[in-house]
Amino acid sequence: MFGWDSYFASFMLALINKDLAYANAVEITKAITTDGFIPNFQAPFDRVSWDRSQPPIGSTVILEMYKRFGDKWLLEEVYDELLRWNRWWANNRDVDGYLAWGSTRGHIQAAMYESGLDNSPMYDGVAFDKNRNVMLLADVGLMSFYIMDCNSMVEIAMILGKEDEAKEITKRAQKYKNKLETLWDEETGIFLNRRLDNGEKSYRLSPTNFYPMIAKACTQKQAQTMMEKHYFNPNEFHGEFIMPSIARNDSGFKDNNYWRGRIWAPMNFLVYMGMRNYNLPEAKADLIKKSNALLMKSWKEDGSVYENYNAVSGIGSDVKKSDGFYHWGALLTFMSFIENGYLDKKVEK
Repeated sequence: MFGWDSYFASFMLALINKDLAYANAVEITKAITTDGFIPNFQAPFDRVSWDRSQPPIGSTVILEMYKRFGDKWLLEEVYDELLRWNRWWANNRDVDGYLAWGSTRGHIQAAMYESGLDNSPMYDGVAFDKNRNVMLLADVGLMSFYIMDCNSMVEIAMILGKEDEAKEITKRAQKYKNKLETLWDEETGIFLNRRLDNGEKSYRLSPTNFYPMIAKACTQKQAQTMMEKHYFNPNEFHGEFIMPSIARNDSGFKDNNYWRGRIWAPMNFLVYMGMRNYNLPEAKADLIKKSNALLMKSWKEDGSVYENYNAVSGIGSDVKKSDGFYHWGALLTFMSFIENGYLDKKVEK
């Protein structure tokens, strides 16, 4: 079981199979390590990624399931683990007030595995600090994930009557929100990753640069600017098939290899979740429509739901590293179910 893969599976399963949704979410949360993080993966015979975690989306997914089904016991079952994980990021991935991906394995590739974006061009040439076990990059995506996690944890804590812990988490959320705001680049019109070894801005753009929207950490004006300058820019993210995992004008895009230029449903989905927090009707409708069309293209042609897709042709089978039936490909259409209110329909206990 992979970390964020399993949480995404739970989120989608909440639409049709409550028991299986709960089972996935609880199982991966209970896989928490003695160090206090949900691992990158858990496998039989005690095989666990002891050195790294993965994007912290667990609390947000579990909170959404609680809102749908109303089972307070679910929150109680996983609260302690989710709180430990929330504290772990701040204690182990903080560099000068910013958050950075890392791994105690001592090299940058393992830190890239923690990001979930195994070979993203964003991380080409980034230095790794072996003393602190982190890549030296203030990561817009990670900081956005973490603030979203904090926001969800505060809501869960309040539901459970844990007001002191809610205040503790709120303080951390504000701290990192303040730091994330410093990564906004007015000239470029988007949030930029920043090197922590030399202070240089990274102009390599990925859908993760839009993630401050999931954290509710940008203004309406900033969100609109990102849509106008970058989302609708055909040289970067727009086109018949969207969104590529690195901008089309990036040198890594042409590689068409895994996270180097291909379309991944989780990225589209997270950008959509962010758009929901702002008044962006045109961009949101466009993303939903084109994401749905991309999945339906392969579904109608050969009954496949691909792990990732070619951002030029929309084909999933053109490379070997694209599973032909991988669950999170369905996130491309899941956003339309959310948009149409299916998850808002309360389910009787």
